[in-house]
Amino acid sequence: MSLLNYRIIPLSLCCLLLSACNSVNFQPATTTNTQVVLDDTPQETELPESIYHPLKKSATPIEVTAGYQLARNLFAQGDYQQTIDRLELNVLNIDSPLQFDGYLLAALASSELSNTPQAFQFLRQAEALSSAAHPDHQNELKDTAASIYENTHNWISAVRMRLDLSYNLPLDEQAFNEEKLWLDIQNLNQNEVSVLYLLEEPTLNGWLQISDILRDQTLSTDQQLNAFNEWQLDNPFHPASQTPPKDFHILSTIEEMAPEKIVLMLPMSGKLEQASQAIVSGFLVSYYNQKNSRPEVLIVDIDQFDNVEDALSAANEKQPDIIIGPLQKSNVATISRQNLTTPVIALNQLDQLSPNNRLFHLSLNADDEIRELINFSKKEGATTAAILSTQDTWAQKQGDDFYKMALEANIQVVSRLDYADTPKGRQGAVQKLLLIDKSLKRKASIERWTGEQVEGIARSRTDLDYVYYVGRLGDAKQIRPLLDFYFADDIPMLATSSLNDSTPEKSSNSSDFERILFTEAPALSSNDNALFTLRKTTKSNILRRLQALGADAYLLANKHKLFTLLPSTKISANTGIITLGDDGTFHKRPEVMTYRKGNLVYADSEQFFPQEESRKE
Repeated sequence: MSLLNYRIIPLSLCCLLLSACNSVNFQPATTTNTQVVLDDTPQETELPESIYHPLKKSATPIEVTAGYQLARNLFAQGDYQQTIDRLELNVLNIDSPLQFDGYLLAALASSELSNTPQAFQFLRQAEALSSAAHPDHQNELKDTAASIYENTHNWISAVRMRLDLSYNLPLDEQAFNEEKLWLDIQNLNQNEVSVLYLLEEPTLNGWLQISDILRDQTLSTDQQLNAFNEWQLDNPFHPASQTPPKDFHILSTIEEMAPEKIVLMLPMSGKLEQASQAIVSGFLVSYYNQKNSRPEVLIVDIDQFDNVEDALSAANEKQPDIIIGPLQKSNVATISRQNLTTPVIALNQLDQLSPNNRLFHLSLNADDEIRELINFSKKEGATTAAILSTQDTWAQKQGDDFYKMALEANIQVVSRLDYADTPKGRQGAVQKLLLIDKSLKRKASIERWTGEQVEGIARSRTDLDYVYYVGRLGDAKQIRPLLDFYFADDIPMLATSSLNDSTPEKSSNSSDFERILFTEAPALSSNDNALFTLRKTTKSNILRRLQALGADAYLLANKHKLFTLLPSTKISANTGIITLGDDGTFHKRPEVMTYRKGNLVYADSEQFFPQEESRKE
């Protein structure tokens, strides 16, 4: 059995997973793809002194109420920093019945600002109030914690907290929590689902089972509904059996979910022929993997027409239910300006999107991967990063994208460098990245001043949580040893799938790349999927991802009506968990992987992001 599918869960972890959560003590949970921490008890034994309002003061109830209401209005308007400022001024530092509510609102506002440590600090201060002991307030604490986990995409912790709430909420409040629980479960990747099954909690297992029904893309809509009906008969008292998720309700109301005719509009004979062939190959794998009647599929070769408008007209003449393509960004831009009569799933994305309710975008977008890397690292409290890239144009563009998204996620970028691909260029960049160059300059200055040689070892900076690296695997193998050489072996490297351009050579030193984390499409990380046989026919990971993209295009063509009727729809697909954004773009949540003993395995964030105490040691 490969290392990918053979996961070892320590006995102590299983015992921890099975323990009950009867109290609510909050700190950011450290959950990973391979390990779940169920006890949210903070490490400190006593609540730390407030860093926000050490002095109490008095005020009239009217002033407190007005301040709290103003803060609520600011929160509703999306002005989260002013929300916190107003609460600290008029609510949090005053003994009143609204103090507890103020802390919860401040926690949510901090979470919206991507300041997770501050959010949990506010939550712990709310918990320390005497009024927090009331059962209703206990539920409010848990609900707020669940919302923070959801904002930080910590889906395992969010599921656990929502599940705990479901046992304690009054009947009239359970429906909304169950909707949230279902959405959180739909966001889980397959590895996280497997981890939660280890809990062996009957109610949770029921939710996971019906999620599995929707994740099984070999089933037609009718087959999924029949499977759900059978599950209901076996689980009549489960909350989802009595009040089914909206997904199943909408599926049951759509008479014709799947299209009867699909047109693939791709460049099949020009310079993008190889890419298009990979897409078609993946599309056909999903097509033949479907267990019920299949739609008619036709191909329009864009290269046979003078322009994409003529190709679109030819595609429309075939009267399809949906069109997949084009692939080139320039052609997608032209299509976006057309008055479309048929839904189109374009296989590329524009930098500036024009509103078009019949145009959808599905592409291998690095932004989705960067977002997942940031969320992955933030689960373990990472707040600082550096960017190191090659000087290729695409690498510098990806570095720009990370910088922008890191700032939005409240990640401080302490250094940003690109380097020439030479031994001197690599060494100089790493020295500058780790501030080794400044240490060496100080040493040289002292030697000039004293006239004597000084013995010393240059040490790496200590304010860096990880390095976001942009380059190929061959480039990265030169960088990891340099970080280790300068005593930065505890600083992980994170990268997008562009790093995983090929399988590592057997002659490579595995320690040079087995501590680099990168995002990857599930279709490339698992041998248990329909694309595995096709995947073996090519060595190019880029073409393999295009095969996965084509397979997902077929899945989305079958489900696009569900997305339009239920925007919260999520599909477990070959390129990741797919959701539809307000701009018509399908976003993907890939896996975070690493190499271990030559095999791709799920990354463990706790392994790569040690606690601060252990790093200091």
